[in-house]
Amino acid sequence: PMERRSFLAGAGGALASLPLAAAAMAAGEPKAGIGLLRSYVANRDQFPQARLPEVNEILRLRRRPDRSFDPTSIAVEKRDGSQLGYLPPASTGMLAALLDNGFNAYAVTLGGDGHSEVPLQVYLEKAFDRTA
Repeated sequence: PMERRSFLAGAGGALASLPLAAAAMAAGEPKAGIGLLRSYVANRDQFPQARLPEVNEILRLRRRPDRSFDPTSIAVEKRDGSQLGYLPPASTGMLAALLDNGFNAYAVTLGGDGHSEVPLQVYLEKAFDRTA
């Protein structure tokens, strides 16, 4: 029940996030998605070597089911593969299930305080099977 409420609360901001997707498209980015939820990068202290991303930078989200203490883990990475941290567990339940079932997701950084928390807007896109 709690995961569903978090998901629905995050999905309520989907329309407000559409301008960010339009900005990414205008910048020549190939991704277009549906704003799913707002979150932040957790566990930044575990990755001090990773430089903070710029505002409006597109980040990769990668499932990390191998983390036994948090099997719904989703890593947040820069395009060069350097890991910034993880999405907080409250944001990952529903998103992990979607990623495990063929959906792709990415995040766009929002303006923050420039310190430990990096606010994000998470977008969802469907992976299409081009061989069908």
